[in-house]
Parts: sequence; C-alpha cells; structure tokens
Amino acid sequence: MKRPTETKQAIQRPSRWHRPLWWLNVCAAVVLLLTYLAAYISPLHSWPLAVLAMSFTYQLPVHAFFLVWWFLFRRKRMLLSGALLLIGWGHVGDHVQVFGKNAPGEEIVGEPVKVMSYNVRLFDLYDWTNGKEAHDSIFAQLHREDPDILCIQEYFYSPDPRFFRTRDLLMKDFRYKYRHERFSHKARHQSHFGIATFSVRPTVASGFIPFPENPDNLCIWTDIALPADTIRVYNAHLASYHFGDADYKFIQDLDTDTHSDSLKQGGERILRRLRRGFNLRADEVHRIAEHMRQSPHPVVYCGDMNDVPMSYGYAMLRDLLDDAFVESGSGIGGTYIGELPTLRIDHILYSPELEAWGFRTLPERWSDHHAVTTMIGVRSED
Repeated sequence: MKRPTETKQAIQRPSRWHRPLWWLNVCAAVVLLLTYLAAYISPLHSWPLAVLAMSFTYQLPVHAFFLVWWFLFRRKRMLLSGALLLIGWGHVGDHVQVFGKNAPGEEIVGEPVKVMSYNVRLFDLYDWTNGKEAHDSIFAQLHREDPDILCIQEYFYSPDPRFFRTRDLLMKDFRYKYRHERFSHKARHQSHFGIATFSVRPTVASGFIPFPENPDNLCIWTDIALPADTIRVYNAHLASYHFGDADYKFIQDLDTDTHSDSLKQGGERILRRLRRGFNLRADEVHRIAEHMRQSPHPVVYCGDMNDVPMSYGYAMLRDLLDDAFVESGSGIGGTYIGELPTLRIDHILYSPELEAWGFRTLPERWSDHHAVTTMIGVRSED
C-alpha cells in the first residue's frame, strides 16, 4: 500500500510533454520577438526579418495554443506568450479585427465616397481561371459595388476588337467621367498593361511617382475634388516576387520527397526572389511616403502593396496614415488568394483629416486578389 507522501509526489509529477513544449514555447517567443523588429528595420539591412513578417498570422495560433495549454496545466508559464502578445498588441490589431464600423465615428462634411481597390489580374486575359466568365464576373461585381473611386492594379486595355473592351465599358456602362491611366508595358495588338484610377468626381490634377530601380511597377496619384475638399488618391502596385511556375511547383512539393540538391537549389532561388522584392518595395514605399509629405491635400492610398501589415513598408505608410481595415474592418481580412491565403497585402489607407467606415474584403474569387472597399468622408473641423 502506498504512503500518502508517495501518492502526492506521483500526482505532482510533471507530464513528459511539459518540458519539450516549454522549450518550443521559448523558441516561438524568440521568433516572435524577431518578427516584431521587421516593422522597424529596413529589409535593406536585414531582409530575413521581412520573411518572418510574412509568418506573423501563422505565429498567432501557435501562441494561442501555448496559452490554452499552460492555462490547463502550468498557469505561470502563460506569462511568456501572454506578455509578448500584449507587447505587440498593436500589430495583432493590424492583422485581426473583431468588430467592424458601419457608420462614421465623427461628423462628416459633404457627401462621402465609396472607394474600391482591386488587383484584377488583367481581367483574366490569359484564361488563368475561366477567361470570359471571369472578366464578365469582375464587371458584374463592379456594377454591384458601384464605387465612386475605383483603383485598379494589373489593368489591361487594348482598342483591338479581339480583346475585351475594358476602358470603353468602364467609361460607358458605369458612372465614371474621369480616368487616370499609366502603363508599364505595351505589346502587340495595341495591348497596354498597367494601372488605372476611375472617378465619378472631377479630377483636377494627376501624376506619377517613378521607380527607377523597378519600372515594371507603378504608382499614380490623382487629385479628386469632393464637395467638402480635394483629396489626393494614390494607386500603387508595388514590387512582387516574380515567382515562376518552377517556384510555385517547388513550394507545393515541399511536403513530398524532394532531393537535397533540388531543395537547396529551389530554396536559394526563392530566397533571392524574396530578397529582391523586399528591397525594391522598401525603396518604392520610401518614394511614395516622401511624395505624400508634400501633398497639399488629404491623402488616400489604395493598392497591392505585396507586403503584410508587419512589414517595414506598411509601417512607413502607417506613420502617416490610418488603415481602413483597422478602423472599421472585421476578421483576418486576407486579400491574397494563393498558397498563403491569409496574407493581407491589399490596403486602403487615409489621412487623419479623413474618416473611413464600412470596410469590406469582398468574397468573390475572380482574380488572385480579393477586392477591398470602404467609405471615405472628410472630417468636420469643429
């Protein structure tokens, strides 16, 4: 028969899972701390931090698991993950929101405008999904949403009758009276590839920001007259990673038997592409932010940033602007439709003189990005 002291010791004996889970928790905490640095250190100086920034939304459920586990078995150990999440709570809010806002929180002067940003992937020109069905559905979606200001990335236009008439339809079948287009590529059959902003409100000035290191990407700005004020709308498509078919196949096959040589070669190729994309975007966002500081009008930024809210580029713009998703969105808000579907890389940001409400990430999947919309109004000065 066991003595009482022996029984007590047996009950208090720690589970064999506690020690390895604790060390995993410590490792996850170190990774999270390094991830927090990504928003403050340029990828030009430490690009691996930018890689960690992309994993932030996947780190959150890991720490949620540790919180639940230690709550059940060793509550003092909850302090590690709990303290780190509290330290970075602002970053958590950039990625996840619970309650949306469907009305302005302050008094608005004049009529508000509905703004949409959408990477349409050339209206499915090359039949990546369902060709005609896809671009017809994109236009049907635009009709349903009927935004006052529409910012399109990966815009395609050609007057050749063999192609879908994008510009003509937008200017004829919608309320738009004003447009601002810029193209980075021109191909045969008068095909133009670039970026475009359409508006029902008058355009009083326009221009673009050159990217000397990466002329393939674009940022245009358009001064649009609202009843209460003039706003400057930036429409940007920043540097992507330019993954090819071989890169996507490599990522998809990582969980299968991959030879060490191909693993090393494929991994190095992808890291080179990631590094180049991070560095190009850091330069592009710096140029946009400097241009915004000189703007005589309140600013709205729309675009495919190809970067997440934990990134250095996003943080640079957030030093100047508010985020419509953070202020009035809900959920995770992932906009990229691909191998990493929770990434929020399409943003609508705005100056403090403005107010945003009713932010939505639209569910339709006719591109490799979800469209995002919000209402924008001019705050009352009183």
